[in-house]
Amino acid sequence: MGQLMACATAEGVLVASDSKALLFEPYGDEQVISINRVVPVTSHAVLASAGNWEAQDICTDFADFAKTEGLTEMDALIEAAIPFFTSRYDEILRKMCEKMPPDPIVNMYLLLAGYSAKAPGQGGHLFVIWDRPKPPKIEYNRVTEVFTLPRRMGLEFTLNDMVKKKAPLAQLAATAKAGMEKLAQSDDTIGPPYHYVAVTAQGIKAL
Repeated sequence: MGQLMACATAEGVLVASDSKALLFEPYGDEQVISINRVVPVTSHAVLASAGNWEAQDICTDFADFAKTEGLTEMDALIEAAIPFFTSRYDEILRKMCEKMPPDPIVNMYLLLAGYSAKAPGQGGHLFVIWDRPKPPKIEYNRVTEVFTLPRRMGLEFTLNDMVKKKAPLAQLAATAKAGMEKLAQSDDTIGPPYHYVAVTAQGIKAL
């Protein structure tokens, strides 16, 4: 699954992720691999992936699509993302059905995060995108302030409290880092390297 964390504030957004993923070979074999879950889409937006490793390739493809289409604003990106990922999701299912038993499970989870100066008082934007297996469908939901995947309610509560107190992104990143390292000690599906990225009016920056 991997671990994603994200916070949206007036300053911008924080996205944190691990890099550990499982590559499932045909008929049940699996291999541990390392992937970069956070992919720049524009100068002020990123896509982060969890779930199956194929999501990383989808994120890169969408970044290329957004560049070709000249998409820059968050509203335009999310409007284009749903039909784009629906098409790619169908392709993945067809390919998986050629190698695996019927009704394969994809478990695709994506996070579109970015900064937009057009929203008064709230520069940071988060959209969670996921697949619903039956019937197959891509859906999304807007996140107001804090999101973790898999859900970590204690950490979400802490980060949410910090956001409400207007903590800077650097401070949120320090809390996310401590939380990520603590989770990795008890959850062997989470592994380094860890990535902490801020998107603000100045663009994308590693923290």
